[in-house]
Amino acid sequence: MAQKKKLTKKQKNKIKKLPLPILLLLVLVVGGYFGWVYVIKPYLDKQDPVTYSSSQDENGFYYYSTAPNNTYYTSANNLVGEALKDELNEVLNTGFNPTSYAQAKEILAEADQSLDDPTKVMNVYDGVFVNAIWDSTSWHREHVWPNSRLGMARVTESGKNQASDLHNLRAITPRVNSSRSDRVYTEGAGIWATTEVGGFYPGDAHKGDVARIILYMAVMYQDILVLTDDLDLLLDESNHYLPEGARMGQLTLLLKWHKEDPVDDFERNRNEVIYEAQGNRNPFIDKPEYVHLIWEGKTIEDLTEPLTEEEPTVMMMQMHYFIERKVLFS
Repeated sequence: MAQKKKLTKKQKNKIKKLPLPILLLLVLVVGGYFGWVYVIKPYLDKQDPVTYSSSQDENGFYYYSTAPNNTYYTSANNLVGEALKDELNEVLNTGFNPTSYAQAKEILAEADQSLDDPTKVMNVYDGVFVNAIWDSTSWHREHVWPNSRLGMARVTESGKNQASDLHNLRAITPRVNSSRSDRVYTEGAGIWATTEVGGFYPGDAHKGDVARIILYMAVMYQDILVLTDDLDLLLDESNHYLPEGARMGQLTLLLKWHKEDPVDDFERNRNEVIYEAQGNRNPFIDKPEYVHLIWEGKTIEDLTEPLTEEEPTVMMMQMHYFIERKVLFS
């Protein structure tokens, strides 16, 4: 039977006398290996990839469909780029009946209503459900495109202007409102948070809603408001409440969020309520593909859905949606 080989005293002393830097290196290598195998890799493996809706392709782009004849968006059919943007500006301003900032207290109580409980509204960013009836403490009125960046003075209760546009107002938890302040939107992950660069992340479940509101404002008030990717410019607060400070962003990030957080039923219901109240709609909720045609250089052909026999196309589903809601007919 073979005997176990024993270390000599000399060999043991050699191990004990290993230089400190080498010992530290060994600890780092071993620690790093176990950290990757048992902590970092399992965490990354659990992270869900972005899942797009059935109305989107594998890259998140929404499929294009033409609007039925004599409906809200008929005149925008087959347009792209600036021509589409200009036409939507015309559509949104036709029949627009602005409400006052004070009236928003009553209208948001219905527009931001929970789909499951009409006595509650869902506050933006944190998703908390609170009493719908305005009491000045359960929720405040959030300017998604901040008032200080709208190129005008502070909104008044009687004011009817870009600062009272219902599409840009959301119910918000007061403490979250304080944290958001008038920060621009910047990248993040998970729940809402202020970011290291001085921005604000709206949360995974709210970033698409925010993006579509900001894009609506950029079209509705295209002669006043500007979208940009210049973070230094966006963080400059020297010209707040002035026309030259009427900018928001970051545009590229908003386009990304529009894909990653698809349109949902809460947004659709909100769009209907606001349409009844002020006479115009958010086109990027009804027709999310317009975003790609205006800001991302896509063509209608790029966004045409491949024909399949198994499922109804996006065009068919959208036509059914428009026809079912007769308010869309002119």
